[in-house]
Order: sequence, then structure tokens, then C-alpha cells
Amino acid sequence: MLSTGPATETWYEATAQRGQPRAPLAGQTQAEICIIGGGLAGLTTALELARRGKQVVVLEAKHLAWGASGRNGGFVSNGFAESLDNISLKIGLDAAKAVFNLSRLGTEFVRREAAELDGIKAGDGWIAARRYDSGATLKIYRDRLERVFGDERQFLDTEETRARLNSARYFQSLYDPSAFHVHPLRYALLIARHAEAAGAVLHEQSPALEISGSSRNWTVRSGAGSVQAAHVVHTVSALDRTIHPATGRGVLPVATYVAVTESLQQDAIRTQSAVSDSRRAGNYFRLVGEGRILWGGAITTRLSAPARLADRMRRDMLSVFPQLGRPRVDFAWAGLMGYARHKMPVTGGDGQGRWWATAFGGHGMNTTAMAGILIARAIADGDDEYRRFAPFGPQWVGGPLGRAGAQLSYWWMQFRDRLDELKPPHRTKIQ
Repeated sequence: MLSTGPATETWYEATAQRGQPRAPLAGQTQAEICIIGGGLAGLTTALELARRGKQVVVLEAKHLAWGASGRNGGFVSNGFAESLDNISLKIGLDAAKAVFNLSRLGTEFVRREAAELDGIKAGDGWIAARRYDSGATLKIYRDRLERVFGDERQFLDTEETRARLNSARYFQSLYDPSAFHVHPLRYALLIARHAEAAGAVLHEQSPALEISGSSRNWTVRSGAGSVQAAHVVHTVSALDRTIHPATGRGVLPVATYVAVTESLQQDAIRTQSAVSDSRRAGNYFRLVGEGRILWGGAITTRLSAPARLADRMRRDMLSVFPQLGRPRVDFAWAGLMGYARHKMPVTGGDGQGRWWATAFGGHGMNTTAMAGILIARAIADGDDEYRRFAPFGPQWVGGPLGRAGAQLSYWWMQFRDRLDELKPPHRTKIQ
């Protein structure tokens, strides 16, 4: 997400220790791989390549993980923004199972790396709650996930759901025990330190301005310096859609919002698991820090933050949990994520030493790790698993007209959400 104010506007920045800034690139440097973008995908790629003995230089335009990587909801779970059924329709069931297993690879990478430092992992599990009564349908979906993809979820009926989420808005839910949630900025900075310890060189305040050369002989210019490398990896998502036009045209910038409350004594959210709801542009939330609530949601193609953002986020929160009263919102921020039309990450290469890993909006953090691993294996080991994502290559998102179309689709989704929630519920007592 793109910052709309000072870095300290986010709770993540206020509770992370960045340490000393990395020096900007200066002079001419040679490396085997130059990575453009110091977010989660770029840092994971750098770490995995450095662990394989490769010479890696990372160029970050501002400071590490300043965009979506250090400002997102912190959810880590298997799967993608696109449904497994729709993925199966596009590439076939066997191929869909294979890419789903690759998403698991990313989840387990984050779990393993995050476990090395206290204060990164914040809780286990993910509850996906329905805002309308649909228990039978949800059970069928759960059974298919387990039978076809081996993805085990626990069905929680309305009483069980409301024992964890004390709200009349919620009915049945699915609990994913393999998911967890983290402090994404602390995690990103840990990956950066691990990459440096393995030999990677990271530069901040070093935007990539121009790329010249030809196959396996590229020069990346940045301010007062340049990097000559056989491979260039693009991991900038929605923040710079010009340095690599092929992927830049295929990423739609979408804004979302996050708020963090003051520390609370409350009996509304009774779980340490991450939570999301069934709205198509839905709410997501979790407990963080010293009893604070992190609340996210509201997807739009508007690129500037709305006025009185904290009040807006608090209204959303109280529409679900009115018993919270009027909690103070200590942090509220807005920004940009990168989405592809097909709702899948865009990961690939051109066979000439140019690689890309982008469009991680809506997936959770697992796909950033997955893409970094796949690109590193392709470069260092000649592995071709990344090709499983070839059917989900860059697709033009339509420029300004694409943004307008996406906004119309979000309004349509909101209308459908309201229709779903108007269905008469069964009577169930709130605990």
C-alpha cells in the first residue's frame, strides 16, 4: 500500500525498529542479480538467492517495506484471492492442485522464518465468518476443499462462531488451523537482515530510473550509481508501473484502509485468530499489541485517503461490534495494493534475464514468499515450477478506464452483499 502520510502514521512503524538506513547506490556495481523493489517479494528473492551463493543487489526507491509489504493486514494462509474452483476451470484440476500446494510452500516459509524472532507472529488460525445464514452451503464448500485439495477447515455453527465473535452480524464460519497472522513490517525487516547476513547488498533511496542492455547483460541506473547484472527481477507491484511496462500495464492499483485502536478491555472479539467476513470487499480484523484491535477493509480505486479516515473505520467496526462504544483510533492509514484482472499473482520471466513477481493484493503474505522462492529457484537452479503461473501472466487492466470499471464492480459487489445480508436469519441468541 502507498503511504499517504509520514511513516509513523502506521502502528507497524511505531512498533518496529528499522535500525540504520541502508546507503543509496553510488558508483558502478556488478552483481549476478539486481532486484528492483525492497518489499516482501524482493527481499525473499534476495534471501533465497544469497543462500544459494549468488551475488545480489536490491534497489529500493524509498525505504524497505514502505509500501504494502509493511502496511498490510498481516494474514498468512494457503490459497489465492481467486477461488480454487475458478482456478480449476482455467487450468484444470491437477494444475490447480499443484499451484495450491505452491501457495502452501509460501505459508510454511513465512511460518519458519517468523518463528526465529519473538514479536513477529501474533496468533494462530483464521476465521472466515458469514454475514448471512448459509450453514449447509458452507459445509459443502468445506467438504470440497478437504476432499479435492486436502485443505482442512473446521466448520463452526452460529453458536460456536458467536462464542468467538460476539456479534449478531455473524452466523456460520470456517476456521483454518494452518493460517496465522504476523507483524508484517517486523517480518520484512527480519528477512532483510537475513538476506544481508547471507551476502545480499541492500540499497535504500535508490529508485531504478532506467534499464538498458540485452539478454543476460543488463544495466540498471539509479541516481548516482548503476548495477550491471545478468538478471533483473521486478518486484515493485503498484508503486512503479513504468520501469517494466509489461507488468505495469497488468497491475491495477487498489486502495484499502487499516486502523488500530487504543488498548481495550472488551468482550466482543474473543479470539486471538485472524478474522475476515463474507463481504466481497469485506472487513478483516485481529487483536494486536496490548489489546488493540486492528481493523481493515473498504476496497476502492480512489487513490487518496478519504477525509476523517479514523472515524470511517471506527463506524465500520461499530457496525459489527456496537458494544465497543467509541474506542479511540490511535492509527489509521490508507494506501495501494496491486491487483491483476485474473486475481492471481503475476510471476514469470522472459527467458532473457528479466523476471517479475507482482500483483499480490488480496492474497495474503504467503504469495510474496512463494513467488520469491520460485524466482530464486529458477535463476539459481534452473527450476521451472514458476511456469505453473504462465496462464496467469500480465493482462492489460485497461488504464484509467480499467480503474473506472473496477470501481463499478466494487459497487456491484457491495450491492450483492446487501442482498445477501437481507436474507432472513434463523433466531440465534448472542452470548
